[in-house]
Amino acid sequence: MKHIEIAENQEEATCIIHSFFKKGFTSKDIYLLAYDKEWAHNLTDATHTKKYRMAEQGIFETAVNMLLSREDELLSKMASLGLSNQEANRYKEEMKQGHIVVVGAQSQSIPY
Repeated sequence: MKHIEIAENQEEATCIIHSFFKKGFTSKDIYLLAYDKEWAHNLTDATHTKKYRMAEQGIFETAVNMLLSREDELLSKMASLGLSNQEANRYKEEMKQGHIVVVGAQSQSIPY
């Protein structure tokens, strides 16, 4: 299951995160994406949400992202969270305008 919302600032992002908690997401399921890399990192620390790491994307994609532009890096991250190209491009434009994209992405576990 995934849920995506756009916030204009940290306060609004925090409210969205709390609404995600009410929908059953945990802090490990919530990702904050912003165009400015340092701001995204600071927001993640301040809101105690999941840091985007190699586990979500893989070692190869992470290495490639080091060579890509910020836009390409964000598109790659959003794709690995299950967003379509169309969705990722839409949210990339929101981030370029200074907005924060809050993604709640729960992995589907397969019952045995």
